[in-house]
Amino acid sequence: MDEKILKKGRRYFREGRVLWVVKRGNMLFSKVLGTYPYYVELEIENWENRCTCPLGSDCKHAAATRVAFEEGFYIEIGEEYAGFSPECAIELYFIKNPEFGLETILKELEYVLNSDESGSEVARLFRKALKLLELSPDKKAYSMLEKILEEYEALFPDYQLTEILKKELIHARQKAL
Repeated sequence: MDEKILKKGRRYFREGRVLWVVKRGNMLFSKVLGTYPYYVELEIENWENRCTCPLGSDCKHAAATRVAFEEGFYIEIGEEYAGFSPECAIELYFIKNPEFGLETILKELEYVLNSDESGSEVARLFRKALKLLELSPDKKAYSMLEKILEEYEALFPDYQLTEILKKELIHARQKAL
C-alpha cells in the first residue's frame, strides 16, 4: 500500500470511521464508513485486501483497517463462521459487550442518517440500539436516540414509521426506568 493511501487510512481511523475490525487467524474483516459503509477483508501477512468500494482494493478503507489493527482496535474471534460472516460475529460480540455495541451503532446511526434515502437502514439501526439498551441502559444514549429521531422526522415527516419509532423509544425508556 502506498504512503498516500496509508495517510488517508490513518485519517479515517482517527476520525472514527472504522466501526469494527474482526480478526480471525491471519485475516481481518472490517466495516468502514466512507461515502457509504464499506466492508474490507485484509490478509495480515502480506496486506493483500479486498473492499466493497468502487476501487475494490488498496484503498483508504483497507488502509484504515490496517491502521486500526496496528493500533490494537480489533476483536479476535476464533469461530469458523467469522470468516464467512464477520457481521454475525460482531453482532454476537455486541450482545456480550452492549456498551461497545451501542457506541458503534450510535456512531453508524448518525452517519447513516445523512445518507439513507429511504430511512429503512436508520430504522433498522435505531431498533438495534433499543435492543442493546435493554441489555445496558444508558441515559445519554436515550438522549442521542431522541435527537436522531428528531432529525429522522425532519427528513421523513410523512412517514408513519416515525410515530412507531417514537412509541418504541418511549416504551424502551419507561421499561428501563
